[in-house]
Amino acid sequence: MAKHVLSYFPMQGGRGEMVRIALHAAKVDFEDKHIDFPAYMESKATATDPAWINGLPVLEIDGVSYSQSIAQLRYAGKLAKLYPEDPVAALSVDEAMDVCQDALTKCPQDADVEVKKAKREEYAAGKLKTLMAVLNKKVESSGSGFIAGSALSIADLCVYGLLSMIRSGMFDHVPSDYVDQWPKLAALEPAVKEHPIVKAYYASKA
Repeated sequence: MAKHVLSYFPMQGGRGEMVRIALHAAKVDFEDKHIDFPAYMESKATATDPAWINGLPVLEIDGVSYSQSIAQLRYAGKLAKLYPEDPVAALSVDEAMDVCQDALTKCPQDADVEVKKAKREEYAAGKLKTLMAVLNKKVESSGSGFIAGSALSIADLCVYGLLSMIRSGMFDHVPSDYVDQWPKLAALEPAVKEHPIVKAYYASKA
């Protein structure tokens, strides 16, 4: 098999963690390379590879670098059979993952602490609430407790990553219990955490 190296920050959670889980589920013998933030910023300053300049995670396959965590997750999901072959089912998975990306990329930033707080509170009451409602409806519609279809997919891993970030307080000024407004969506978090695929990954790290 091709040589795989996944470079990401030494943290449990975040964009790279879901790629790690999917690669492990696919039984890919990959190098899980941890780079702390100062080291990454130092290497980024002298990097010539656009994938490394773009940001972590970076997935290298036989020496070729690929950026974008959703693309990486989709690749790993195909290897692990966690991405559907049916076009409509794949559309549903992709929709959920793009909603997660929107939630992350549209989250407001500001150097002024008070301005950031006001913007985040407005975001939580508006756009983020709309995005969470989309995800909650997908869980309700599936009838399985998962995002799309009857079984775990990479959409569930992606949503789990987002919910975990909110729950852990990584979204400043968004309450850690924010997702509890949508019970079906909130129930997805423990369902994914206790899934055999996810438990097997964390057991391998123990």
